[in-house]
Amino acid sequence: MRHEPKKSFRCLSFFHLALILSLAFMIAPSAEGKTQTQEIQTLIRQQLEAFNEEDYFSAYQYASRHIQSEFTLKEFEMMVRTGYPQIAKSKQSRFGDIELFDEGRHARAIVHVTGADHVTIITQYRLIYEDGAWRNNGVMILDRNRPI
Repeated sequence: MRHEPKKSFRCLSFFHLALILSLAFMIAPSAEGKTQTQEIQTLIRQQLEAFNEEDYFSAYQYASRHIQSEFTLKEFEMMVRTGYPQIAKSKQSRFGDIELFDEGRHARAIVHVTGADHVTIITQYRLIYEDGAWRNNGVMILDRNRPI
């Protein structure tokens, strides 16, 4: 004689599975959020590398349409070289918090950048998601730590 599982057992198991899955989604960070954070870090690292290689054309491509409309390539290069020497020639960068907002279309990233001059600046990158990629929409220096 074959034994059939009881309906209540199947319903209970389904309920438990649904509960476990919903709890897992609440606890675990979303894959999308993690991917966006990684994309933002990659963008910033690539732009810093381009600056270090004095490839301002490539660095300019990582800038948002707004930045590109405000500055020509030559003006962009001059602005970075004179206003952000630690970014123009960085030796090290370390990421702090990255915050997504406006339904994932904008972000702010805190980045500690140490320049060739051994001065560390704490920056806030403003980023925008446009044309399927993250772009740098501006950098603000929050603090500047002189070498000891």
